[in-house]
Amino acid sequence: MELMTREDFQSLLDGPNSNYYLGRWEYFSKVIELIQNLELVKVCELGPGFMPIVKDADVMLSPNDDHFGKPDLVKGKTIIHDATVKPWPIRDKEYDLLIALQVLEHLDSKQTRAFREIMRVSKRAVLSLPLGWQGGEEKPTHRAHRDIDLELIHDWTLNVEPTTVIEIPRTGLEFSKGPRLICYWDFE
Repeated sequence: MELMTREDFQSLLDGPNSNYYLGRWEYFSKVIELIQNLELVKVCELGPGFMPIVKDADVMLSPNDDHFGKPDLVKGKTIIHDATVKPWPIRDKEYDLLIALQVLEHLDSKQTRAFREIMRVSKRAVLSLPLGWQGGEEKPTHRAHRDIDLELIHDWTLNVEPTTVIEIPRTGLEFSKGPRLICYWDFE
């Protein structure tokens, strides 16, 4: 299992989407720390943006255009599927880990449906979610991030308590740099 490095992340900052990635190393690095010592053979990342955290992971991408980007290079399998539609085309417990960073809030009120599928297809999961973001009315893409609190996150995740929770403070002044919550579950 090959994980994103600081140098890989720097290549994202040096690319055309640098503004999108500014402030994200703070939580990417915590996810990497969280998973680096796990015994993982097969990983899937849902909506990984321009580069997955686990470089050789399978990736699940939306069939629709994604303005958050798609990886230029996927070393694993690419699954084109709408995460709000179940069942996902993945076998039960096929993955040792499923990663979804800043994805769940975009699933059009179908987060619980997706979380059931996450529990079905993976032995473990790590999600990051915006926490308590206010404002952002100027961009339609920001609406999905507003007013997410712990109660809503518990609803979305079926009140299944995560094994580990890490709070990431605001990483910049922009709306998109608000606080985040990283949650890790071991479903076994």
